[in-house]
Amino acid sequence: MKFWALAYQYEEDVFYDFVKEEDAMDLSEACFLPTKELAEDFISQQLDDDYVPVEIELETLQKNGIWSWSRGRVERWDEE
Repeated sequence: MKFWALAYQYEEDVFYDFVKEEDAMDLSEACFLPTKELAEDFISQQLDDDYVPVEIELETLQKNGIWSWSRGRVERWDEE
């Protein structure tokens, strides 16, 4: 399953949490949006250029709620 999250560019693995309406150090389901377009719209209307949309791939989801994921590239996080 693919989702989108809002990544804070200047600190690795910090995402916007829509329930708390603040940054989160851990990715949770409260950080997910269904489309890139919705992510871009939210950034332009509610946040600023410090955030970028990042694709999240939900790789496994177990009955007990444990899940694993991977993310797309975030340019500032993935610089060599």
